[in-house]
Amino acid sequence: MADLNGLPPQALRAAMKTGTAGWGEWGGARDHELYVLPSNHEPRRRRKCHCGCGKRGTHSVFANGVCLSSGCEFECHRWAREMNARRANAAPRKPASK
Repeated sequence: MADLNGLPPQALRAAMKTGTAGWGEWGGARDHELYVLPSNHEPRRRRKCHCGCGKRGTHSVFANGVCLSSGCEFECHRWAREMNARRANAAPRKPASK
């Protein structure tokens, strides 16, 4: 189980919403709440944002403690907002039958 005391507020909110099972081991946009955190890399080592703005990737999108994407702040917040809304409106997934 993850140590909840050391998590940033965004991660703690997501953990309380979707649970901490498999925290830091696996995460997906379809099953978990997405949240955005600033990148902790040196500015020269950051990749450019893929949205086309030409800026360096300053933020990362996480789900269940796993980084899914990185980019500029605007792109990350937009992607997380859209995916969380899509997940909330989607029909519940059926468990795999054996």
